[in-house]
Amino acid sequence: MQVNYEAIIDEAKNKMMKWQEINEQNMWELFSNKEGYVVYTKKNPENGINMNRSQTEIARTPEQILDLVADVNKRPLYDEKVETAHVIEQIDANTRIIYVRIKPPIPFMSSRDLVMVQKVYKQNDGVYIVCSKSIIHQKTPPINKVERAEMHLSGWIIIPQPNQMTKIVTIQCFDPRGDVPTSVTNQYAKLQTDMMKAAIKYIALNYK
Repeated sequence: MQVNYEAIIDEAKNKMMKWQEINEQNMWELFSNKEGYVVYTKKNPENGINMNRSQTEIARTPEQILDLVADVNKRPLYDEKVETAHVIEQIDANTRIIYVRIKPPIPFMSSRDLVMVQKVYKQNDGVYIVCSKSIIHQKTPPINKVERAEMHLSGWIIIPQPNQMTKIVTIQCFDPRGDVPTSVTNQYAKLQTDMMKAAIKYIALNYK
């Protein structure tokens, strides 16, 4: 049976756009507001997994940001937590199946890997959205001694601003799977904000 990747990722994108709003209904709790990065957390209402929402602005174009964050092959350039990342299958110009393997946050733990469908959306208002969600891919089964994690939702929302700045919002709901202590799960949650900061730093230094 052929998998409808389009329907899977469209559903994830619609949830992300609904949840990205800071309002009473979404129940985000402020976690930190430091050095231009605002981070919120909450539980995913569907599964109870921790979610993070990070936000910042940068004086670069939306296209420059998209060039980096939508290309999984560039992920190791700025994210030192990634062992490897590549495209498994190109579905169409905007949709692909990607593979990412993440280093363990502490010694003696196994690496985590992800197989995800990723799609880039461009809205009429100039907003770009890069959304990813875990899938089962028959050609990429789990690897021995690597824990197959699950990304319930991951995305970048890239929003042009009138002052030649670009606002960036990232949302992530990640389950590392396996027998992982809560303290380590929280470290994985922190990786999202660290990854965003690293990407912004890379863009500032390499995109003029």
